[in-house]
Amino acid sequence: MTNPRTLPAACAAALALSLPTSLSLALALSLSVALPAPAAQAQAAWPARPVRMVIPFTPGGSTDLLARAVGARIAEGIGQAVVFDNRPGANTIIAFELQAKAAPDGYTMLMGGFNGMVMNPIFYPKLPYDVELDLAPIGMVGSSPLMVVVHPSLPIRSMRDLAEYARANPGKLDFQSSGNGNITHVSVELFMTLAGVKMQHIPYKGGSAGLPDLLSGAVPLKFDVPISALPHVKAGKLRAIAVTSPRRLSIAPDLPTIAESGYRGYEAATWFSLVTRRGTPREIIERINGEIRRFVESAEARSQFAAQGIELEAGTPADLQARVARDRATWSAVVKKAGITVEPL
Repeated sequence: MTNPRTLPAACAAALALSLPTSLSLALALSLSVALPAPAAQAQAAWPARPVRMVIPFTPGGSTDLLARAVGARIAEGIGQAVVFDNRPGANTIIAFELQAKAAPDGYTMLMGGFNGMVMNPIFYPKLPYDVELDLAPIGMVGSSPLMVVVHPSLPIRSMRDLAEYARANPGKLDFQSSGNGNITHVSVELFMTLAGVKMQHIPYKGGSAGLPDLLSGAVPLKFDVPISALPHVKAGKLRAIAVTSPRRLSIAPDLPTIAESGYRGYEAATWFSLVTRRGTPREIIERINGEIRRFVESAEARSQFAAQGIELEAGTPADLQARVARDRATWSAVVKKAGITVEPL
């Protein structure tokens, strides 16, 4: 098969223009490389070769799709290919350790986020990486709230109904998560703290592993990412009752937020960001941050990911650093109050 990086620039441009957006994305996924635009071929000290983007999840999920889309924008801007390297496993620790040990030269970056930068340091005191000492923030890329879904067999149509049902059945209502300590777990713990109720946690090894039990009603409640939950809501197999964001979602405007349902101050979301190795020259970080901003400002990109429940957002490296500190303080308090523990890796 022809290596896409060896295609003449005109051929590559013609190929991209001839395909619909969905097919272009599929092609990018299959090739696992983003092609730089001809106009971006300016010579510079950096980059002199392709840049690697590490992704801590398997291909096809929301993090992977977002990473490949922003990677294509970066490739276009810097005039070099961005090669995608999926390194799933161990609650994203494998990928973060790889990034932490990379050279500080701007040729390796990671599409990380909430779990690796906020929750892992809370639950695992002896990580093989240190967020503050080993990683340099580049910037935010986007965030995704959760959608509260229940099996239709339950007499629950609102967050108030959920609290009353849980209160009437203490410890008997099961909720599932995509893993112990995952955002789909701790977000429910936060709600239980605010509502003063107790439900039984059933963790699974990933979202797809728990889906059969969710759809059958065996474990009938989950705070799930919209990209996974919404198709089953539309099919009538699940009932959505609220979202965890501070404002309603454009793709589900009739769903109230948990905060407006009576639980003031409630907010939970997973988010996506780019980081690199601590010590990477500032000008390289600023250049990549600029490409993120151009991606986020694209109306096409915003529309594409809004349809998946992901809100694109950008900011400075300092903004990302402040968000990590703020979220870690918030969720450390939740974890401590709820007494949440996870098994050692």
